[in-house]
Amino acid sequence: MKMLITLLVLAVVAVWWIGRENRELTRSLSDATETIGKQKKALQASQNALTELKTRAHSNERAQVLLREQRDTAEALANRRNQTITRLLNENEALRRWYLSPLPDDVIRLHRRPGFATPDDYLRWLSEGQQLPDTGKPTDHQRGVK
Repeated sequence: MKMLITLLVLAVVAVWWIGRENRELTRSLSDATETIGKQKKALQASQNALTELKTRAHSNERAQVLLREQRDTAEALANRRNQTITRLLNENEALRRWYLSPLPDDVIRLHRRPGFATPDDYLRWLSEGQQLPDTGKPTDHQRGVK
């Protein structure tokens, strides 16, 4: 009988111990499942961000190509313009003298402007409108000078 009680006590202890281990394993499995779920969400968010970055990079590359083409076109136009100016200056003595002559003081003053801290400062300065004095003399193109 003592042996039966001992076996019964051992069986109860074994069942209790197995139950406790089962609860701990269930809790560990639950924690692992939760962690996997969080990691899946984080991975999906990372993949979405990567996809967005790839799309932006591709878009930026296309924009850079377009800007380079526009720059090249502008450079070609500027070079052609400079060549035309040089050719005309070489062909026409009056034009060459006009081109090399200094600008009038009023025109130089118009080209000067103060430094601006903000775009609003520039707009304010622009709207103040600095008038040129009227000299009463006709301009060179009105006098027929060539």
